[in-house]
Amino acid sequence: MKTRDVAKPSSSTHNPDGPLWIGRAELERHKQSMKSSKSVFIFITVFCCLPLLGFAQSSGMIPELTSDLALFSAQAAGSEGIRLNWNLDRQSPTIVKFRIYRGYEELGNFAVLTELNVRWARDSVEYSYRDSTARPGVSYYYKLAAVGQSSESVFPVVITAVIPDKYQSQAKCELVPASILPGEKINLYVRRTGRINLSVLSAPARILVNDTLRPGIYEFDPPENAAPLRLRLEHDSGYETNIIWPLN
Repeated sequence: MKTRDVAKPSSSTHNPDGPLWIGRAELERHKQSMKSSKSVFIFITVFCCLPLLGFAQSSGMIPELTSDLALFSAQAAGSEGIRLNWNLDRQSPTIVKFRIYRGYEELGNFAVLTELNVRWARDSVEYSYRDSTARPGVSYYYKLAAVGQSSESVFPVVITAVIPDKYQSQAKCELVPASILPGEKINLYVRRTGRINLSVLSAPARILVNDTLRPGIYEFDPPENAAPLRLRLEHDSGYETNIIWPLN
């Protein structure tokens, strides 16, 4: 096999069957190239790994609000609702308050639930809030934002919790795409987006809704002097059930 001509060291004899010799000048250029490549590789590796170390941080778009969120959790507290807890290992001094958002699905629309003023601390600081408006049997999703004088930065964490429903187990609640909640009105809770048909079977029979609904709670006025009612609930996933309202 024919190879390209290369410079040979003056103090050695080239052996065609042995290794290919490289000239001194070319060898030095090769070493410098390897050092440069190695440095670039190490820099890129460390730079790319840094965001994966430590804790969740608020959005980098608002640097002055950046803080280290060590914990953000939600836990059902029975009749007291859902308790939210969050800890910061480092809190930016420019934060004036925290804003909690609540929604009915992880990637859906969120609405402001409440706002809390900050507590100043030299090191780590802990916060908690009780969502007393949470209803049993409903899966709630929460997001946390740090708010400055004129901007906010949302932490890239979404948590969820559900208060067990006395009418069915928590595991069953989370599998059912839609259900009826207790209340003076007919409260339809949609857990998964789909076409919903909710009908009153008792006289006077009527359809309350037959439409595609996103996750959320929908209220309907019951017919006057018509309790108890027999309801029919259908979801386009194939789920269907008959319900006696009001729930006992």
